[in-house]
Amino acid sequence: MTPPAYRLDGRLLAALARGGGGAETVRLLRESEYSRRLLLLRATLDRAGEHGGDTGRAVDRLFGVLTDAWHTAPDVTRRILGHPSVGPRLVTTWRILDGCAPAAVGSLPLASVAAAAATATGLDVSIGLSAAPPGVVLPGLGAVRLPDTAAGAALLLRGDRTGTVLDTGTGLRVDLPHATALGAERQGWWPLRGAMPGPEASCLLDDVDQVVATAAERPYRLPEDELRLWRATAASAMRLLRARHADYAAELDAGLRTLTPVPLAEGSSAGRSGSAAEMFGGVTLSRPPHARDLAETLVHEMQHSKLAAVMHLVDLLAEPGTAEPGRRYYAPWRDDPRPLYGLLHGTYAFLSVARFWSREAAFLSDPAERHRAHVRCARWREAASETKEAMLADRSALTGTGRRFVAAMGKALAELRTVPLPASAVREARQQAEDHRARWTERNRAGRTGG
Repeated sequence: MTPPAYRLDGRLLAALARGGGGAETVRLLRESEYSRRLLLLRATLDRAGEHGGDTGRAVDRLFGVLTDAWHTAPDVTRRILGHPSVGPRLVTTWRILDGCAPAAVGSLPLASVAAAAATATGLDVSIGLSAAPPGVVLPGLGAVRLPDTAAGAALLLRGDRTGTVLDTGTGLRVDLPHATALGAERQGWWPLRGAMPGPEASCLLDDVDQVVATAAERPYRLPEDELRLWRATAASAMRLLRARHADYAAELDAGLRTLTPVPLAEGSSAGRSGSAAEMFGGVTLSRPPHARDLAETLVHEMQHSKLAAVMHLVDLLAEPGTAEPGRRYYAPWRDDPRPLYGLLHGTYAFLSVARFWSREAAFLSDPAERHRAHVRCARWREAASETKEAMLADRSALTGTGRRFVAAMGKALAELRTVPLPASAVREARQQAEDHRARWTERNRAGRTGG
């Protein structure tokens, strides 16, 4: 598991800055993120070695399990290590070990990664784990559903040539299937399921993993009727993208790996979505009511994954000490002041959202839907242009490469702004922008420090 080195040349970086890059570039970014995970594993092993004693030996053993899994079935092990929720687990493990008194090794997130690899490859090993609702998650495979009374219990995963058993030590046994993320559901076992039927099954619906959501939006196991709605909506969204936005569809085919459903916020009908820097290809979201809205969300979130991977390879932001401390900016899509990192991410995502609606409007025959698409294009192309200017105006915030990246974004936005839109749509978008700015100013009047 030796991590290769990756770099982005000027041509690729320029294509990415314009919001594109294509499927091959997304695959390169996906590979670079996998290499980053191997480096995180190496750093974790080194840090555990500095602790020595039981901690060093236990982490070394987990690393050995992953190595054995790799030698047994490298493609299967790679799939486990590449699962979006493994990234945060590796970072969290490293941070825990970076402290003076690490927790018990069974509670380290790395233990569940090793257990998933052992289960998927059929290794004959034993691994201690700790339970937390809904039980024990094996990232990339599924979750062992345990009674609420088992929360915090010490568990033992034991493998042999015919199967894997998880035993709570209290008489409860769960037989786990080998080597598949799409196995049949059984007593006590919730496998991951395909997010879409057919060839898109490589994208998984991860409705069991706590790592990918905040405490307020824990994943929940979808009942069959809701699962059918998710699959139908996702399949329709991808058909729309393939028919009308082939470049975005190709990038999603190359990079999207998991959809993690979360419920709508209590008392709200507004959908929500998110992604994380260490979760390339993973999207957490509530189900949009329409395929077109889901298509927009997938385009938006893939841009976040792409930019996060770029920023792991290239320094776009200046060192914190060289920029104005605590600087926050106005973001036309948020109610709170944003740091530069968030502003750059939002600008990059909404460049592609505006382009999506510009194209989509041409396919809409219903006048109300077409007007809505025009308004969204106008709203977000102007918003992204505004924040692009704010970033370039802050001379100390970006590196030289970062300024070139943002300038290339600006050129793409300038081209998008030449696309003619109905005056009524432009007026409505401008009114929305003015209303948002007024609300934001009132809300942040006391503590606003930027923008």
